[in-house]
Amino acid sequence: MVKDPVCGMAVNPQNAAASIKYKGQTYYFCSALCTIMFEREPEKYVNAGQAMKPE
Repeated sequence: MVKDPVCGMAVNPQNAAASIKYKGQTYYFCSALCTIMFEREPEKYVNAGQAMKPE
């Protein structure tokens, strides 16, 4: 399982609604809405995800 970068929901990559490759990393999404939101502002979600990673 991976985490949808927009909503934080756990997503199985094999059953994801969509995936996007961005800056060499593949992101998986639970819905078309999350995919659209990521496409509009990818840096907002990529940076937020990095900030939440434990040290």
